[in-house]
Amino acid sequence: MMHVFAKRVMQCVVATSLGVAAGHTFAQAQVIDSRPATRASTAGASTTTAGNISSQMFGRMQQLEQEVLDLRGLVEQQAFEIKRLKQQRLDDYTDLDQRISNLMSSQGAAAPSAAPSRSSTSNAAASQPISGAKPVSERGLYSDALSLLLQKKDFDGSASKLNQYLKSYPNGLFTPNAYYWLGEISLSKQDLQDSQQWFSRLLKEYPGHNKAPDAKFKLGKLYFQLGDKGNAKSMLSEVAAGGTPAAQLAKDFMSVNGLL
Repeated sequence: MMHVFAKRVMQCVVATSLGVAAGHTFAQAQVIDSRPATRASTAGASTTTAGNISSQMFGRMQQLEQEVLDLRGLVEQQAFEIKRLKQQRLDDYTDLDQRISNLMSSQGAAAPSAAPSRSSTSNAAASQPISGAKPVSERGLYSDALSLLLQKKDFDGSASKLNQYLKSYPNGLFTPNAYYWLGEISLSKQDLQDSQQWFSRLLKEYPGHNKAPDAKFKLGKLYFQLGDKGNAKSMLSEVAAGGTPAAQLAKDFMSVNGLL
């Protein structure tokens, strides 16, 4: 009986062991079989994420393109407005020049009778073109010269127009202004001698003109550049003592360069 009982116990143990082993093997098989499913799921999630990123990038690119178009339109609008303002400033400046010249002509004509001189009456002479001159309006010719200078920075073209103006209207309303701008053009080209001649001519022929203080200031700076500190200080001191906008410029220049 004991032998039979022991045999049955051994059979149960063996059966139990086989069952455990089989269960373990089945579990391993299940784990192994589940791995491909996990990889497929990960790949699907990655594809979805990449698609979302591409869609977002495309949307962002469209937004940036629209912003660029908007900015381009704004730049074009501002460029047009700047051009309009420049033209308006040029017209206003020309009008101001003409009003000042007319005022000075009226004051010269109302002065006590005396031998008329170019210095005292500046623009008293009628601004008619000389014989044989081209039929170009005085204001138009001067305005063209200023436009080339102030808007297009065409110094040579402007100088040519200003000289044409002086030839056509030697006693014109804008003659002293033409002298001044020719001096400025020569100064910008570092032609100091030519610049000095134009500014000096303005001061000699039109000492009371509104451009005279500016011309004197520029002439004082020219003397300083040429090493003539005596004349430079004399010129600049006269400007600094006046009440014109050039006065402070003269004071600052003298202070910086030790001429006070």
